[in-house]
Amino acid sequence: MTLETEITYKRIATYERVSSDDQKLRETIKNQTENIARSLQLTPGVRFIGRYPDDGVSGTIPFGKRPGGRKLLEDAARGLFDEVWVWKIDRLGRDDVDPLIVWQEIKRFGVNVHSVTEGVSDIFSYHIYVAMAAEERRKFLERSAIGTERTVKEGRFPGGICPLGYEVKGRKHEAKIVPSEKIIWKDWTASYLICYIYDLLAIQKWSCPRIADHLNALGVPTAYQQREPGPRRAERGTGLQAKWRAGRIRNLVILTVYKGIYQYGKRSKKKREIWEVEAPALVTPELWQAAQEALTRNRLVGKNTPRHYLLTGLIKCGVCGKTYCAAHGRDKIVWWRCNGRMTSRYDAENRCQSKMVKSSEIETIVWQDIERWLRNPGEILNELNVENDWSKAAAVREAELTILKKRLSDLELEKKGYHRQNAQGLLNDTDLRGFVEELSEKKISIEKRLAELSPAESEPEIIPVDLLHELRRRLDNGLSEEQRQEIARLLVKQITIQTKMEDGNRYCKAEIQYRFIGAVNFCTDRDSSPRPA
Repeated sequence: MTLETEITYKRIATYERVSSDDQKLRETIKNQTENIARSLQLTPGVRFIGRYPDDGVSGTIPFGKRPGGRKLLEDAARGLFDEVWVWKIDRLGRDDVDPLIVWQEIKRFGVNVHSVTEGVSDIFSYHIYVAMAAEERRKFLERSAIGTERTVKEGRFPGGICPLGYEVKGRKHEAKIVPSEKIIWKDWTASYLICYIYDLLAIQKWSCPRIADHLNALGVPTAYQQREPGPRRAERGTGLQAKWRAGRIRNLVILTVYKGIYQYGKRSKKKREIWEVEAPALVTPELWQAAQEALTRNRLVGKNTPRHYLLTGLIKCGVCGKTYCAAHGRDKIVWWRCNGRMTSRYDAENRCQSKMVKSSEIETIVWQDIERWLRNPGEILNELNVENDWSKAAAVREAELTILKKRLSDLELEKKGYHRQNAQGLLNDTDLRGFVEELSEKKISIEKRLAELSPAESEPEIIPVDLLHELRRRLDNGLSEEQRQEIARLLVKQITIQTKMEDGNRYCKAEIQYRFIGAVNFCTDRDSSPRPA
């Protein structure tokens, strides 16, 4: 008799979910738990097996990728329960696809889904509520976007984290950002701190790591430390951000709000229109632009490395367009290799197949040309065929154009492939949207590079006479590695490594474009002849 009673029990598992961290901190998930528990108590013939909560997890994340959802599917496959109870159907997902996939997966294991609030247990009603939840979410996002756009265009602060250096004045419909006059350290205001950072970077030529170390040494509080303390701040972990870092300095400097242009929507994960409105500027547009140029210069030629390589930032790959970097081999020989070859960034299939170049060979050739030109410009100019050199530069551009156009064509084929898999039921709509968005971002990047490719210059850059005399003076006095690197950056415009495959081997040719008239070839091909200059 006891065994028969046990068999008639329906084993119930529950699933609860809330989306935001704020809901998690306020423990609103307990409302779902209590309502489901109350229904279980009032329902005869059921036995509670366990809870599968996802606290602070967005419904847009696929069910199988959520911690609680993944565990629920695993236990359903093991046959640990007969039915899953949820407070509402939209707790399973907020789009049109994922909740239907969840139903199919769970039903495949002989498990039913039941909504406590809506009384849904059959597939027909389930489809209706899934569609209603998805439509409600779309309408909510549309209303939110329209309201936010109106708020931003009217010059009001739409909410969220206020940029460092500003504070919000007014509330709701009157909220605006203004330069912060709050004292954060000694007699410094937050707005003064921003100006100080721009001055160090753009005027005094400091690097981001050096600025971060300097602020840490002074004891200037970070952005997180400057915020008003709250009861839940420690729980969010922001209290641990008590140290300035180089990445944080860089992320501050690139914000356009500091030159008077507030951008909203730029950090959105989805492609959306970026709204720009005027805001109180903390620095001049000229200082802001100088800071951006300093960031680019520091990225190409790092200031925090003990080694100074002559051609840092000057060598580009003719195959993928990425920059070559210096690396030490096992034999302690320095090699230049394309960043596209790095296994930490790309898998074996997508790695660039360009050839590495020995540093001692190419740097010796380039420096000999530079030194010869500095000491006797006329001699080297007579050896160089100017017309031929500029045609080579045009060939480099043509090669890059061909590569980029081929990549655009490949992206279109990938996109068609994803749609074909979706039509065959091998790829759900959510994953399809993700892949298509990723391909769209790659397409925008390639099209931007295509637009940047300009026709060959009609004439080469001219090195000022006074600069030439100064470089010769330095040469006579003896140069350090850092000074040699600085001179190379002044006189060498770009070095392009062209790689070709032949009989299973890689061969390369370096096309060197100087800022003075002419260019030379450096070949590692089997049949290459000595360079002319």
